[in-house]
Amino acid sequence: MNVGAARTLSLSWLLLIHQLPAKPAYLRVKIWRRLQGIGAIAVKNAVHALPMSEGTQEDFEWLLREIVEGGGEAFLCETRLIDGLSDDEVRKLFDQARDADYEEIARDARTVTKSLRPKLKREAVNERRAQAARLRKRLAEVAEIDFFGAIGREAAERSLKELEARLTEDEPVVRNEKVDPKANALAALRNRTWVTRQGVHIDRIASAWLIRRFIDPDAETFKRVRSRVVGEILSSI
Repeated sequence: MNVGAARTLSLSWLLLIHQLPAKPAYLRVKIWRRLQGIGAIAVKNAVHALPMSEGTQEDFEWLLREIVEGGGEAFLCETRLIDGLSDDEVRKLFDQARDADYEEIARDARTVTKSLRPKLKREAVNERRAQAARLRKRLAEVAEIDFFGAIGREAAERSLKELEARLTEDEPVVRNEKVDPKANALAALRNRTWVTRQGVHIDRIASAWLIRRFIDPDAETFKRVRSRVVGEILSSI
């Protein structure tokens, strides 16, 4: 019997293998953040993996270009694991990373829930609602890179729903208070993703600064082609 023919190779992986220059130092931090953002896990030093798909390949290709443009070296390959490291072991690495993210969200949601008190001022309630909205957004981002369905998502969802339910219970009390139209208009602009045109000039840099400084300190930009540079500017402000 041909053992090699009988072996079933079920998963295909993408590996990004890279080497970064010693300077500039910020490049290492930027690339590390990018890897975290797309859900890649390290299987070896400077070797990161993602499950093969059209979307993950696009993410790695963009990151590869950033590394090369920053003076580093990188190449991308598609591979199947034969020996030394199994598919199940790599999947566990992904699940562990996502479970850690989910646990952080659940912990933050519980902290905000514990801070709720009867007859909170409107400003305090609005701040907690903003925190809940940020946690909901964060949960959606983590779920997007949860490639294998980590079990921690259920606990994070439960903790966040409990927080949202508590905030809803307090809503009738808040409605009786005087509403500031300007505050509502500003709140409507928060927890959004901002899109900018390609090619960053001084006026567009100023726009990114203005959004982060006066509208939403947690603002993000669209993560694909057109706003990667502005995203870096926002993250550095």
